[in-house]
Amino acid sequence: MSRFVVAVRAALPSPRPQGWQALQMAVGLADRGVQTTLIADAARPDGGPSSLASWIGRDLPSALQAVIPRKVSSPPWAGVRFRRALSMAAGRDATLICRDPRVAASQRSTRWRSVVMEWHVQPDPTDPRHRGALRNADLHVTVAPGLLDDLDFAGVPARRKLLLPNACGLGRERARGRAPVAGGPVVAMGLHRRDGLDHALRAWQLAPALPPLLIVGRDQGGVRWDRWRDKILAAGLEGRVSLCGPVWGDAREDLLDTASAWLAAYPEDEETRARLCPLQVMDALGSGLPLIAPRLHSVLAASGGAPFHDYKPEAPGSLAAAVQEAIAAPRLGRGEDRPRWGDRAADLIEALSQREAA
Repeated sequence: MSRFVVAVRAALPSPRPQGWQALQMAVGLADRGVQTTLIADAARPDGGPSSLASWIGRDLPSALQAVIPRKVSSPPWAGVRFRRALSMAAGRDATLICRDPRVAASQRSTRWRSVVMEWHVQPDPTDPRHRGALRNADLHVTVAPGLLDDLDFAGVPARRKLLLPNACGLGRERARGRAPVAGGPVVAMGLHRRDGLDHALRAWQLAPALPPLLIVGRDQGGVRWDRWRDKILAAGLEGRVSLCGPVWGDAREDLLDTASAWLAAYPEDEETRARLCPLQVMDALGSGLPLIAPRLHSVLAASGGAPFHDYKPEAPGSLAAAVQEAIAAPRLGRGEDRPRWGDRAADLIEALSQREAA
């Protein structure tokens, strides 16, 4: 198998989910013994950990090389340095994996063994950068069925498409031994979950008997953090709903050991219903904790049939009832059997091998 280059137009480390997913994928590939280079575009650990090892909670595999600018870069220099690093990593023995259409559109397939484009946004054939990505990529990976349908509409043939859901980034051993804590808090990871947590605040107002809600994470620049703090104060929920800031690595696993359930809150809109890439759902199902999530097509697809406690997205009363059901129910699943990023990497390697052999 060729070496891999995982390129992400995001800072590493940072609170941005695309950076976290790119790191997980690169580590998953390197854990399989494949030489992997991870290329980021700047170094802005605003609201995140100071190093990749502390971010992921363990030493990086020896097969992984991270190429991250030493100094903070802003446009246009961030892009210049990113493109320079990408050019130096290119080669006919390397497979490029990217999730930004600008990157795929700018790369000639003759410079790489293969170009893999991961679509986390709806492909738009009227956008020149999207057209370039649709043309240049040898394999188009999507993480949600709705995005796969969008590729059909864009004219991508079946042999160049692969549905490959996100995976769980938590430890299997910790999940195997984890049990929900009676009376423990409900955790909601991340501040990038659109407006679903607005309904959570109303549910906690509606049902004073609910356990504490811990909202974990911090966005880059703290804009959403500040907005959430103001909303919690305005709703009179101080003390019952808390912003915990970023929690990574072993501290993240330790926090989950104290929890009664995991809330993945999403609103119902067209993008969320069909094209959501619910990383939180994958982590929650692999944590060993009960999952509370809306019954949307994208969430059901990500769950793979695993049971969870569902609620109506726009109904705070329904959410409150789902929380109460989850914390009272027996444990539904062990969590260690959910695919991890190394499993996802193996699936991608196998798909590329089959494609090359065809």
